[in-house]
Amino acid sequence: MSPTQAITIQPFASLDAEHMELLLEADPSVRMVHTVFARADAYEIRVGDDLAGVMLLVGPGPEIMEIANISVARSHRRQGLGRRLIERAQKETVELGYGRLEVGTGSTSTEALLFYQICGFRMDSIERDYFAGRYDQPVVENGIILKDMVRLSWMPD
Repeated sequence: MSPTQAITIQPFASLDAEHMELLLEADPSVRMVHTVFARADAYEIRVGDDLAGVMLLVGPGPEIMEIANISVARSHRRQGLGRRLIERAQKETVELGYGRLEVGTGSTSTEALLFYQICGFRMDSIERDYFAGRYDQPVVENGIILKDMVRLSWMPD
């Protein structure tokens, strides 16, 4: 990423192949991605003209906003772009009057768990067997079959 390239975060309204490729990195089910996208506020982050990341926000309850999917392209990772997407989600949470921002990730997703905590999220609960039988093939991450979801939340001050 060149220091002169503009970084923009903006809503997007239709899924193209580039968006879908990124969203499938976070959730390997095309059906699930389409289901969530249909009810989500979708955001993309671009570096210049390059699509660098995507995020889907949903409001599962009157007080809760949830990051249902977030992904940054491998070529743009470790540059602060994921954090910028999280900051946008936090801003939307406050501006829309939600009292809490939640995210769920796999119990085997060690980098994601660390990332969310660096961004101010705290662990709330574990949903045992959340991923068991959810996909056509078992999801293996870090050499472990993914079974459980860890739920984290952030609350405005």
